[in-house]
Formats: sequence, structure tokens, C-alpha cells
Amino acid sequence: MDGALNLGLLAGALGGQQGLPTPEELQRRLGDAEVQLFRRQTTMPDDLLETAWYLHAIASVDQVQQVYPVAQQRQAFAVSAHVFDLALADLRWERTERLIMGFAAAIGYRRGDRDPNATAVMRRLRDDISVKPPALQHFDSLAVEAGLALIGFETKTLFAWFASWRRQLQELSQLVELPDLSTTGYGTTHAVILGGEDLLHYLARGDGERLARARERLLAATLGHWGPGELAARWVASHLLALADEAATGSVWSPNLLPPDVPNAVRHAFTLGSPPVLTLWSPQQQLLTSDPSPFSPQVRRMVLSVPTSGGKTLVSQLLALAYLETSSKSVCYVAPTRSLCREVRRSMAGRLRILQKETGPDRPDFPSADPILGQGGSIWDALIAEIGAEELPDVEVMTPERLQHLLRHDAEAVLGRFGMFIFDEAQLIREASRGFTLEATIAYLHHRTQDTEHRIILLSAAMGNAAQIARWIDPHGPATVFESQWRGPRRLHAIFASEPLWNERRWERSRGNFPYRVFHPIKGTVRLRLSDGQTVMLAIREPVGTLARKAITPDQTTGTKRDPSKSDPNYVVAARMIELLGHAGTALVVAATRMTAQRIARTLAGRLPEHQAAFPLADFVRTQLGETHPLVDMLRHGVGFHHAGLPIEVLEALEDALRADILPFLTCTSTLTDGINLPVHTVVIYDENYQGMPQELRLKGPRLVNAAGRAGRAGKETEGWIVLVRADRPSEADFAALTPSADELIVSSVMTDEQVFEEIVALEAAARAEQDAVLRAAGKPAAEFVAFIWFYLADAETRGIAPADADLEALTGDLLAEPPYSVAMASLARRVRNLYEHTDPAARRRWPRAGTSIGSAQKIDMLAKRVADTVLQTDPAEAESLQQANVAVLVLAVMGVLDDLLALPENNTQWRFRVTQNGDDITVHPHEVLVDWLQGMTYAALAEKHLGRVQEGGRRIEEMVDAVTSHFEHFLAWTVGALVELVTAFLINAESERRLCPELGPYIRYGVDDRRALALMLSGLRSRRLAHEIARQMPDRLSIGENDPRSWLASMSLTDWRERFNTSASEMLDLLDLTRTRGRNLLRILLENGNTSIDVDPTIPGAEVEGSFFTLAPLPDHPDPAPIGLFSGESLAALVRSTDHADISMILDSGLELALSLEGATLHISMPAET
Repeated sequence: MDGALNLGLLAGALGGQQGLPTPEELQRRLGDAEVQLFRRQTTMPDDLLETAWYLHAIASVDQVQQVYPVAQQRQAFAVSAHVFDLALADLRWERTERLIMGFAAAIGYRRGDRDPNATAVMRRLRDDISVKPPALQHFDSLAVEAGLALIGFETKTLFAWFASWRRQLQELSQLVELPDLSTTGYGTTHAVILGGEDLLHYLARGDGERLARARERLLAATLGHWGPGELAARWVASHLLALADEAATGSVWSPNLLPPDVPNAVRHAFTLGSPPVLTLWSPQQQLLTSDPSPFSPQVRRMVLSVPTSGGKTLVSQLLALAYLETSSKSVCYVAPTRSLCREVRRSMAGRLRILQKETGPDRPDFPSADPILGQGGSIWDALIAEIGAEELPDVEVMTPERLQHLLRHDAEAVLGRFGMFIFDEAQLIREASRGFTLEATIAYLHHRTQDTEHRIILLSAAMGNAAQIARWIDPHGPATVFESQWRGPRRLHAIFASEPLWNERRWERSRGNFPYRVFHPIKGTVRLRLSDGQTVMLAIREPVGTLARKAITPDQTTGTKRDPSKSDPNYVVAARMIELLGHAGTALVVAATRMTAQRIARTLAGRLPEHQAAFPLADFVRTQLGETHPLVDMLRHGVGFHHAGLPIEVLEALEDALRADILPFLTCTSTLTDGINLPVHTVVIYDENYQGMPQELRLKGPRLVNAAGRAGRAGKETEGWIVLVRADRPSEADFAALTPSADELIVSSVMTDEQVFEEIVALEAAARAEQDAVLRAAGKPAAEFVAFIWFYLADAETRGIAPADADLEALTGDLLAEPPYSVAMASLARRVRNLYEHTDPAARRRWPRAGTSIGSAQKIDMLAKRVADTVLQTDPAEAESLQQANVAVLVLAVMGVLDDLLALPENNTQWRFRVTQNGDDITVHPHEVLVDWLQGMTYAALAEKHLGRVQEGGRRIEEMVDAVTSHFEHFLAWTVGALVELVTAFLINAESERRLCPELGPYIRYGVDDRRALALMLSGLRSRRLAHEIARQMPDRLSIGENDPRSWLASMSLTDWRERFNTSASEMLDLLDLTRTRGRNLLRILLENGNTSIDVDPTIPGAEVEGSFFTLAPLPDHPDPAPIGLFSGESLAALVRSTDHADISMILDSGLELALSLEGATLHISMPAET
């Protein structure tokens, strides 16, 4: 309940008024109400509600500002909204009472600086808002419904709702033969509807005249000029009138927030995009009104440290879109994981399309396919020439590893293409496994762009030293630093713990040295922390587990030993406690390891009944992984687990199911919570602590902050629960673990770790004795540092700077580590330069492109030379077949190259399979599995064929999925891609036209062996199955205009796709995006011109629909996404073509009122004149 029950906030809200509870009393009462809600007891005391109404009333009166300053009014609104919000859980209220309290809560949150909570309240009461006629049936609550709907700010529904209400009231006016209802008892409600619609149009479209008219109508309604009575409607009108002023100030249309030179299209991208953003939250407003403006070209470095749900991602998108509209360069958005990259790509794509700009699809980290797609390429035939010739996307979202690879291939091209670099989750610089990659990339970009207009923005929700980081990326200043602790949803912290009941026991006889087993029930406890620091202890009625002790006698109390075979494991005890949280909403359970996450999921699923809503998801996963995969059965009980050992298609389906509230429980590792937007009510931190546990696995510091930030996502929840589960006895220090201090969140360089520093010093000393020692760096950070310096020297050389003249001191000084660490690093860098200068010039410039350590790059270089020699010596009759994927794999296998690559130190996962968990090894040849993978074999089929000796079916499929994801989709896709690139270079130098399957790296990454299938995957299709199926069905020769897969698919309808390819919903969405017209957006054309048109496929003769009133809607009784039809009444008049489906969907999702007309096969779309 952080913030919501803060004593200072309550004191400010109460204002020392007589007759009200004291701040301490109100804090206690609110705390009691929160505790009762946690216990599922929802009755709200009447006197607490009376206090809330008083606070709401005193905050609402304009004249009160003389007594209550604005800040105190906001506090009163926030506290009253909190009470009303809690009261909505009380089941005794009738519909009208719920609506009134809901509006009071929502408007209180809006005016109390908790804007996202207002949207959450509206969503909760959506079913109580009636749009269907007749309005007279609910006229007493219509104004309240309209007010509640409006402050929810969901444009997709609001335009249609207000238009429907307006038409109903207009028909009522016509019925009584009046121009409006202003002289009747319904006049105030009519004014609220009209004024609310005017305000909506201003917030969404920026129409200043509509804002002025909204104020006029709402003021008249407030003063009762539109009819007597209707106190509820006047109450709503007064709040909407105040909101009109406050919202206008915080609107994206305000020139104080977005400079006038930012095009309106940028504003429309947010107000009509998904989700709609009509006003900005207070920390966003604070940043955008700072001096200098973050939109100013002079602000070239920025650090944003804001909690999750604080709005930093939206600000970064605003800056990115404004930059794109005012610059000729692109934006590079860097996120730590593929999951987060998918999330960012999805959230930006719709907004960018309104600008008629594009986000790039997911691409492999190693960019072996990029030259093909970016510049065409001789290896591509005419079939996919058009895909190869496409313009590069305006925004590319990538991992730090991909950006590093791009820089090492062609840094000048990267700096020439991108003008803005945004790094999300920047606190991961401190992570031992990947931190230096991120640090070195940022340092290099800063080093190269200090005198250019390139911009670098760092985002973090867990950075305790933002000012220091800002000085790092801009030591000469002024880097913009923005820090805020603001967040919308309140949070409740709880600790679940357990301890044996020593006074309760039973025993049974056993064998061996301990002839007795003594059993104790394990008691579960829940402690809730209130904002005053006090804790409330609750006990779980039923035991949550059993402890078994080995004993010599039944009464023995000391010297006993725990019997693990008869005691419930800690994860079982934890799962039984976690089960109790399911009633509140979706729960995300974060564990340190994959094994623990999976064990908790299995235990939870075993305790829960079947969950019908998750059956379709379970069926989809079954088609991907096979019936025996353990995830399938768990999903049927509403429980899933998420980790890197699952295919991308499955991970995305799990994430979407959690967002849609289909899955009550999802367990995961902390990699999922590194920024990905998964809205859940409850985050459970399973605190697993065992001897020798690596520090990186501990859920503390930034990892804990990131995980906890998923609780109570803005706009969906008003409250989030953060629960720490410990299968251990409670401790006074438990709650401290949930609130890391600033010192615990300090972001520092990996190089300052004492062990790493010692490796740097030792490596420098070894290099003094032997130059080649730098190639044998043992530790990962040390090897990465050597590779970074080597890359910089090679990069400088390509720019005409001799190695001796490269400024290594300046480069190492631009890294985060300060003396004495930077001094040692500079000394080692000089040793690296000595070896670089004595290495063959061509080889030394090649090696950094591999993206590995320099020692591994040297080995790959030697392997590539061997392979190239073999290709040159191949019989001419067989040389052509080397371009086939399966032949190329066989060549690499026979030469032992695949085994050599798998032995490189960069491969963290051993290629090994066993009959049982600890049984005999099974011989499985990587190249045999790889060939089947390339040919499209499913995971289940791969497991059945190659791991048939693994006794347990579930483990069989799990191990195959692990092998494919870690070895094929990641490691071999990277290293084979690097190898083949070098092979090609050697063949070109030998003036040979022979090639070894140039696409082999991306083929391995995506599991395809056909250029058409690869082109589809590289263009955004995520389904490997579908890519294979399309390539199989696609004719070898096509007519002019259908010379690429995209055009061929675009010639079909959505129904054709389903029938021909048996597509799933997610596959259909990918095909719709794949076939849409690039660089064109019908919504933007409609907004700018007032009209647009498309060709459709008529289904009935034009004469029969002439003069009809048309509507656009998805076809009923069709699975989503359904074809979009043009209807004349109940009759289907025409179908929207697949190429226009995505654009028309965006227009419909905007909620704008449309006027439609059909002329032959041309559909004209316009916006009706104002009424």
C-alpha cells in the first residue's frame, strides 16, 4: 500500500478539519480495509465511506482553494478515490450506486494525480455502462455512465458510445418536437453528453473549437442552465469541466509539452494509436516541460530512471517518433531480451504506421542475412528480388548482441543509418554475463558521436545512481537526468513464510539407524506490511506441508535429521501458499531457475481443477511440442511456465494468454521480467537460497525491482500485490528484501568486480611476457574486453587511422569503470594493440566480425579457410549442390567443423542426452538433428526420432526443445553464419563463383531450408510451420506482379489462407501484416484529407445497395481475425481485401465515426461533418 496510506498524504487530505478521523485513525482504518480485502472480506464501513465523501466534496469545490491549496486538493481526491475503489469490491451495491462510486473513484484518481487508475476503474465497471437504446431506461444514470466512460480515455469505444448516446437524445428531442432537451428535465444530461463528446474530440483530434464548446456546455450544465434537477448530472458536469482545463494542460496537444514544430501526425499516433494516450502523467509532463526541452537537438544524452508503470517507455516513444518526423535518420531501440524486443516492436508498430513509417521484424543477432535484405544480393533469384530491395525500416528493435554484431560488421553504416539510440533496462550493465557487451556498446557509440548530432537515451526502472551514469555518457554535460518515484497503482507487500508446528506430531516406524519417522504439519503465515511500517500477521488455516524427521525414539526432539524423501519439498510448500492468491487475479511467479519455475507450475497444476478457458492454448502448445510435453497438461489446469527452453511461438502464446487473463498462473525466471509488459495483479517472488547459488540467480536488487514492477500494471489494475514466498520461518528482515536501497541499485561496470579486475591485471602481466597471451583470456569479461579493443583498432583502421594512432586511452576512459580499474584496462589495451600490429592486416580486420572472443575468431577463421579449400577442390559436378542447406551441413559435419564450433568457449550448453536424468549417455549426432530441423520436422517428431531411448516422454521433448533453442536458434546460427561469411570471403578472394550455402546461418536460426520460406521469416512471419507450408505450395513460376511470396499471398483472401494453410490466429495476424501495403496508412490519409478510398470485392450487384447506409465490421461467425465486410443493413455488400485489412482495422480501432459510400468496386471513407 506504498503511498496510498502515507501519513503525510492523509494529513494533507484531512487538512486538520474537525469532525473527521485523525490521520493516524484514517490510516489504520484504510489499512484494516486493505487487510480485509486480502482476506476476501469486502464489506466497507459506512463511516469510512462518509469520510471519503467529505474529502471528495471539499476537494471538488473551487472556492475551497483559498483553504486547500492545489496539492492538498489532489491529496483529498487521491484518498477519497482510494476508499471508493476499495468500496467497489463490496457486493451489496446496486448498479447505480456502483456507477456513482466508480465515477467518484475515477475522477478522484484523475484529479488526484493517479491517472492510470481511472482507466482501471472504468474497465472494471464497463459492463455497467449501457449504450444500447432506449436511453430513457437508464436516464437517471446516463450522465454518470458517460462521465465514467470518458475519463477512462479508451477512444476505440468512446467515439461510438457518445455518438450512440447523442443520436438517442436527438431522436428523443425530435419526438417531443424540440431542437434539444435543454428546456426539459433531461437537459443537463444532454449537455453532459454533448460537452463530453466535444472534450473527447479535442483530446483525440486537437480541435480547439470543440474544447471551447465543451467548456460552454459543461459550464451551462454545472450551473443548471440546461434544465432543473438532475443533481448527479450537474455533479458529473462540474468535474468534467474541471477536467477539461486539467486535461488540456496535460494533453499531447498542449504546446507546452510537445513543441509546435512536432507534426500533428505524432500526436495522432498516440491519441488514436493503441493504447490511446490522451493526456500525459505528471512525471511525463515534468520531463517534457523541463529546460532545455528533451525534444531539443541540443539534448543529445539522456538518462530516465522511473519505476515500472511510471511512463518512461511512452516518453521514449514520443521522443523517437518526433525525431523520425524531423530527421532523415532512423532509430535503434535496444532491449536485453528477444521477449522484450517483441513487446517493444509490437507497441511501436501501430504508432509508427500512423506516421507511415515501419518497424523492422525480428532478425538474427548475427547479421549474415542483412546484406542480402538491405542491398539485394546475387544469391537471390528473381523470386524474392522485391523483398531484397525493400527500404530499411525506420525503427529497428534489437538486442545488445545484434547491435554489437552490426557495429563490428560496419560501424560507419550503423552510425550513418541511426541517429537515435535508446537503451532499455540500462541497469543490466552491472550483470556479469552480459553487462560488458552493453557497456562497451554504449561507450563506443558515445566515443564516436561526441561531436555529432547522434542521441543516446538510457532507460531504467532500477538505477540508484542515475546522475553518475549521466556524467558517464556525457562527462562534459549537460546530459538530461530525470528521476521519479511516481507510479499509478498502489502496491501491497506481503511475506509468505512457514514453520513446523513442533507441538503437533505423529510418528511411524521405519528401518535403519533411525527406526522412527516423526511428522510435523507445516504452518503457513502471511504478513502484510502497512505504510506506517506496522505488519499484520495472518495464519493459513490448513497446513501447507509436512516435515518428516529421522529419529531414534518417537519423543526425540534434538539430534534428529530431516528426511527429504518423506518431507514436502520447499517448492511444494510454496506452491500451496501461492495457490491462495489466485482469487485476486492473474499471478506471475518468479523463480531463480527454470527447474524451480517448472516444479512450482507442476505442483500448482496438480492442485487446481481444469480451466476451460486455457484449453485452446493447451491445444496450440500440443501441436507445437507434442502431447507428452509437461506444459500441455499444466495449461489445461490454468498454469503455465515460461523460460528460454521453449520455442518463440509458444513463449508469445503464453505471454498473450497472461495479458488476456486466460492463465491464472504463470511461473517464469527473472529473464521474463526484464522489462516485458505483462499486466498481472500479483507478482510472487519465490526466494530460493541455497549454498553456492550464483549471485546472478539471486532475486534481489534490480532483478527484484523489475520483477516487482509487474504487479498492478498501469491502466489495468489500481492495486498490485508483491508477495515474497519463503519456505522458511519468518524474519524481521524479510520486508527489507522487497525494497532495495539506492546503494543496492547502483549500476557499476562489470570490470570493477574484484575477480574480474584480478583477471585483467593477470592477463596484462602475462601479455608482457608473451604477446599471444591476450588470445587466451580465461574469464568472459576479460575476453570481451580484448575483443572490444581489437574491434576498435580494426574499426579505426578502416577509417584510415593507423593502430599506433588509435586513441585507446580516450576509449578506455569512455568506459564506465574509473581509476584504478580504467588504468589497468588501458594498460591491457596497449598490450592488445601490440599483438594487433603484429598480426596479418587482412586477418586482424576479419576477426572482430565473428562477434566472438578473438581467440575463437582466430579458430573460426582457420576453419573457414579449410572449408573454402574443400569447396574449391570439390568435383565440378557436385559444386552446385554445396548451396543446398543439407549438403552444406553434411560437409561441415564430415570435416568435424560442427564439433569444433560446439567446442568453442562461447557455447554455454553441452550437447548431451541421457536415457534417464542420471543414466547412460545417448549418442546423437548434431548434424542429423540439424538436417531434420531445417527440413521442417516438428519438435515432437525430432524428439521421437532422435531421442527415442529417453524413457520419459515429457523429458524427451523438453530436452529436444532445449537443444534446438540453445544450439540451433542461438549458438550455431551465430557461429555457422560467421563461418560461412568467412568462407564466402575466401572464395571471392580466390576469384571463385562457388559458394557454400550463403544462407546457412539464418536457415539454422529459423529452421527452414528454402529461400522463399527464409524470406517470409525475415519479413516478420513467426511460424516456421507456415513458412514451410507456403514455400511448399508456392508455384515455381508465377505471373508478372506475383514474383515474391508477399504478392502471391496478397492475391488470396483470409478465408483462402485458412483453408489452404490451416492457419492459427497468430499466423493470420502475421500474414495480414506481411501483405499490407508498406509505407501507406489509410488512417493518416483520412485524418489529413478527411477522406480516403480503397478497392473492395463486391458480393452483390451495385444497384441493390445504391444509396444504402453502410457499416464496416468483421464478418460474424468467423474466427479472429475475421475478414472485414462492408454491410448494407444485414446484407454483406463487399469484402475488404487482405492488403487493406490491417489499415481498415486500424481505422476501426481508432473509434472514429465514419461515412461510407460504395461506387462500383471502390469504397469511399470519410468523416461526417460535426453535428
